[in-house]
Amino acid sequence: AGLFLGFIVLTFKSKEYVKREALDNLILPYVEALQRMVRDLGLEGNALYIPPYENMPEGGTFIPLHEDFDLDLGRMDEETVFLTNVANERQMGLLIRPTGVDLVKKFEEHFEGTLDGSGPSAVESVASSVLRAFDLARGVHIDESERAFRIIVKPTNMEICRASIEDCNQTACPVCSSILLALAKGTGEVLESEEFNMREYGIEIKAKKLGGVREWM
Repeated sequence: AGLFLGFIVLTFKSKEYVKREALDNLILPYVEALQRMVRDLGLEGNALYIPPYENMPEGGTFIPLHEDFDLDLGRMDEETVFLTNVANERQMGLLIRPTGVDLVKKFEEHFEGTLDGSGPSAVESVASSVLRAFDLARGVHIDESERAFRIIVKPTNMEICRASIEDCNQTACPVCSSILLALAKGTGEVLESEEFNMREYGIEIKAKKLGGVREWM
């Protein structure tokens, strides 16, 4: 009887509902595991999105131990996870492979080239196209000021956002992570994900510019 009822429910589920359920099952457990790790380690800083450079060809995400942090990119590489062998505590933190790095590769396939130095307009265009194609977001909009970016993302599944918005400044889902990493790559700037807010029109992200890789070597 249970199997029969399950079959009936699946029969009447819409295609969109099945997609949304699959997305929940794929993304939420990974994001929740990262959130637990960050809490267990007592990390206080916002996530920093680092553009690709010699030590990390794909770029990286670094979550500092303290809000008042210092960044030593010369000590980072793809093999490092817990950065502790540093000059002082302000340089300690967790270095992870960005959750959105594989989506960035899809951005570049669509762009038919690397996003290095392409600028925020190109990132906005390609991210919107690819995320719409994958039914992950209805669009992306990026505004640039002298010291920051304001990013509007319109996810197709706001339930994930409601469940994790308070932690997104440290552990963003692959959708927002891919945009921030692509923007770091497209501008050559280290970006700090300062704020994530839910608005009627989507998710609003404030990302602070911290300068290029050379400034932190």
